[in-house]
Amino acid sequence: ASVPVNINLAKFAGPEARYCPAGVYEFVPDEAAGGSAQRLQINAQNCVHCKTCDIKDPTQNIVWVTPEGGGGPNYSGM
Repeated sequence: ASVPVNINLAKFAGPEARYCPAGVYEFVPDEAAGGSAQRLQINAQNCVHCKTCDIKDPTQNIVWVTPEGGGGPNYSGM
């Protein structure tokens, strides 16, 4: 749980916030630490199941799994 902040943010400037096309990963101020530190917030509801996070993460600490049902996104009207 500490890898995104201690390694990815410190060494690579938090690539999670940039490589995800849906904005699932976001670094926000950590209110528990007084607001000066940052924490990784995961907005899972935004995920488009593209698997970019599993491929692009420099420390390979994200393990993407197929959503339940395995159908992927359901685009209505297609």
